[in-house]
Amino acid sequence: MTETYQEKKRLSHFTKAQAESMFKFLEKVITESKTPVLPPEYAQWDTFNSLFQHTSEIKSALANFAKGDLDLRVVKKGATTGNLKAILANLSHLAWQFKVAAQGDFSHTVDFMGEFSDAFNLMTSNLARHEKEISEKQQQLAVMAEELKKEIRHRDMVEAALKESENNYRNLALHDPLTKIYNRSYFSEAGTREVEITRRRGDELCLLMMDLDKFKRFNDTYGHLNGDSALIHITKIVQEIQRKTDIFARFGGEEFVLLLPQTPFSGGKIIAEKLRSEIASRRDPAPNCSEPITISIGLASLTQVDTLREPSSEAVLRDLISRADSALYDAKKLGGNCVCYYAPKDEPNVSHVQAGLGVNKLSA
Repeated sequence: MTETYQEKKRLSHFTKAQAESMFKFLEKVITESKTPVLPPEYAQWDTFNSLFQHTSEIKSALANFAKGDLDLRVVKKGATTGNLKAILANLSHLAWQFKVAAQGDFSHTVDFMGEFSDAFNLMTSNLARHEKEISEKQQQLAVMAEELKKEIRHRDMVEAALKESENNYRNLALHDPLTKIYNRSYFSEAGTREVEITRRRGDELCLLMMDLDKFKRFNDTYGHLNGDSALIHITKIVQEIQRKTDIFARFGGEEFVLLLPQTPFSGGKIIAEKLRSEIASRRDPAPNCSEPITISIGLASLTQVDTLREPSSEAVLRDLISRADSALYDAKKLGGNCVCYYAPKDEPNVSHVQAGLGVNKLSA
């Protein structure tokens, strides 16, 4: 300390008690949280006043540092202040390093704070390693996700193919391969179901058994391929006339069956005659064949009384088919190209022949 003449003069009168009082005050400045005000009697000492100011600045800076404020505001210079500034500068730089690391950049290292630097560098090294592992896992997951998508697409294709195959097999199981209409198996199932509905509602229902006339002779004359064309030709004519609710099927060989739900006996006769006349009027049933194909039709009607005779709908359908088949047989005996039928008992006995077309009524 540089002492002035006045200070030397005052020191000559400085007592031990005054010195102890000043040191106790300085102790308060250092130890107490709130810095006391410098008494006037101490302020007159320039050296002590400078020491008080320096100590207060360092104390305030350390208090702010403890709260996280790294901005050092100390005017006085010296070794203590310099070291404190160095610590705060290092901490500021370390805080910046943490911000960079928080943004995902783990490439920086710290080499100025001993064990603290080692801990920071180990942390960033581990984070960089974990980030690399996560990136690799993400790439693996992306590859697995793409493979899974391919597997799902392949599975969907297989399922679609299986479904299409099942539909095709079901279609083959239910349809006649030549004419593409329903087969006898499907007719038995659907016909039984329709009879059950008819019995429950108390409706009427008609069934037509149809057979191509002299079909063996046709095959012998024009060949079986032309015979197949004739079967398809007949099928298309029936499909033009049948209703959406009707069930049309190939019963076997050149024999077809047409079920007419919610149709009374009189309506069945009209439809049967329309089919017979329309088929007889058509030409060119097959290539190189201009003569028409004719059919014989057997008609049977189901009434509410008929449904009471059998215990099951399957038995009712069998009985209905048997009646229509018998009527068809009689139509064949009359020479073909005609309609024969079983009629209800209250139907008037009517039979006539017109233009070679026989219409015959059999007793129920």
